[in-house]
Amino acid sequence: RPIAEHQAIAFKLAEMATKVEAAHLMMVNAARLKDAGARNDVEAGMAKLLASEYCAEVTQEAFRIHGGYGYSKEYEIERLMREAPFLLIGEGTSEIQKTIISRGLLREYKTKN
Repeated sequence: RPIAEHQAIAFKLAEMATKVEAAHLMMVNAARLKDAGARNDVEAGMAKLLASEYCAEVTQEAFRIHGGYGYSKEYEIERLMREAPFLLIGEGTSEIQKTIISRGLLREYKTKN
């Protein structure tokens, strides 16, 4: 029977799709703020942080599902496994994104109090 019919794999696929959708929605929210002319550094940092972390997780899970086939250049997962780690450092490391987020949150807190 197809591997996707196994409950364990189906649940992994559901979790992976949920993570991709959550990251996408955060990116759309940050983009809408930018389009409206509002400050979006906190939201953009959150979107980058979540998307890069989820990308690494989802790619790793997909690689596990593919098993040995994941090493074959015939499948796109091989390329994704090579590229996914770059996203963790590409637009600023996760630690830098956390710094941006926390500074923005503290700035907002100070202006409200």
